[in-house]
Amino acid sequence: MMKKEKWMYILAMVVFAGAMILTSCKGTNGVDEGGTDTPTVPNASSIQQIDADNRQLTIQWGAVGDANTYNLYWNTTGGVTTADNSVTGLLTPYYVHSGLSLFKTYSYRITAVNTAGESALSNEMSQLASGIPEELWKRLASDTANEDMFGASVGMSGDYIVVGAYAEDAGGTDSGAAYIYERNYGGQDYWGEVKKLTASDAQGWDYFGNSVAIDGDYVVVGAELEDGGGNSRGAAYIFGRNYGGQDNWGEVKKLTASDAEDSDHFANSVAIDGDYIVVGAFYEDDAGTDSGAAYIYERNYGGQDNWGEMKKLTASDAEDGDRFGWSVAIDGDFIIIGAQYENGGGSQRGAAYIYGRNSGGQDNWGEVKKLTASDAEDWDWYGSTVAIDGDYIVVGAHRENSTRGAAYIYDRNFGNPDNWGEVAKLAAQNSSYFGFSVAISGDYAVVGANFEDGAGTDQGAAYIYGRNSGGQDNWGEVMRLTPSDAADNDRFGCSVAVSGDYAVVGANFEDGAGTDRGAIYIF
Repeated sequence: MMKKEKWMYILAMVVFAGAMILTSCKGTNGVDEGGTDTPTVPNASSIQQIDADNRQLTIQWGAVGDANTYNLYWNTTGGVTTADNSVTGLLTPYYVHSGLSLFKTYSYRITAVNTAGESALSNEMSQLASGIPEELWKRLASDTANEDMFGASVGMSGDYIVVGAYAEDAGGTDSGAAYIYERNYGGQDYWGEVKKLTASDAQGWDYFGNSVAIDGDYVVVGAELEDGGGNSRGAAYIFGRNYGGQDNWGEVKKLTASDAEDSDHFANSVAIDGDYIVVGAFYEDDAGTDSGAAYIYERNYGGQDNWGEMKKLTASDAEDGDRFGWSVAIDGDFIIIGAQYENGGGSQRGAAYIYGRNSGGQDNWGEVKKLTASDAEDWDWYGSTVAIDGDYIVVGAHRENSTRGAAYIYDRNFGNPDNWGEVAKLAAQNSSYFGFSVAISGDYAVVGANFEDGAGTDQGAAYIYGRNSGGQDNWGEVMRLTPSDAADNDRFGCSVAVSGDYAVVGANFEDGAGTDRGAIYIF
């Protein structure tokens, strides 16, 4: 063999031998068993279980061998995608999700991640963040005293709660007071008392705090027995958060009816939304003895920040004794007025009336529809409580079915556009006075049953219903709320409010360290 050919042969053999050695060091998937890795995207994981505790969920999933970390995606509506809320870079196959809403259902999916990329989404699993529902906080008035009836009325808006105590005595016997609580005041998620409200002209037996409402930076407090130059004519007081100083909650104005008369009980009910306040006067007589009325006030009506009276409402079919104005609610362009003694072809069956801001003309607040229960019977007292949020109305009838009680939900576009059709009747088994208080926010309604016995006598309860619980648009029961320290005759559920992820329930006969001092429970 020639010298040149010999060297070419030797070189070829060396290259072949090197290739064989290199191949022998690799596995079948192309990974260098000597240490050089060429990873692939991990397989999808699978959520195995979710354990619920109070406002906390522990999500567990199967470990994926070639995953370095995991991403958790979640929402409260179902159909989770990678565009939803996420917790990324998790190193262990479980996660404790805390600080959740007590009455919302959370849905989850997981992905596995390594340097090659992110796996497909896992199966979806959902769970209510309840476990055994317990209140976050129990609150008493800072100056709690016997028979104050703290918690007889409650209102909630965002991070603020207002609580009425109509029998508080600071301005005289049963002159009344209201208390404002703020979330994160005094600590994270701590609902601390920031201000005690009393009327600037407080007198005994005014019952200031018999009704309360809050929206944004304004609070309205009713004093239905305030005399106003006569006897039990009634008044309502407006307080502004920054009126008189930063976060001062100062008194802005005292409201009275333009045609006030004795025993009207103006402000037995109050409501506020944005620039509008509604005040009920259920003993007002203009359309008949105790037929009732309601008054609308607008913020800039008659002057800057004036809160002037712009309209008086009475039922189109008003009769003696209807008690129109027993309950009031407002949201956006709609007002609801309850008339629990309206006869409706029988005796005290009850009714509720819807008014639209532009019905019958610009800012006319005309009557849109009269609501009655589909199964109305005598003495139901339908309309004793009302609430509205968006396209949904809740009406309580706490004496329905021999005082077991019921609540009815109406959808604005059910049946036809702007029809306000009845979509659900709510009731609780073995309850008593279910519907004595009602509230609604978004997809959740809260109903109080303050005479439900529980494990004793008249301990009370409250129920939360979700719009899609148990099926699309079903309004199913999500949970039953009771206080951790329930006792006989507390009347837990006498008042309820809900805003966002929180609900508050009043128990105005809770004894505390005395007798009938009252309390509220925040969930």
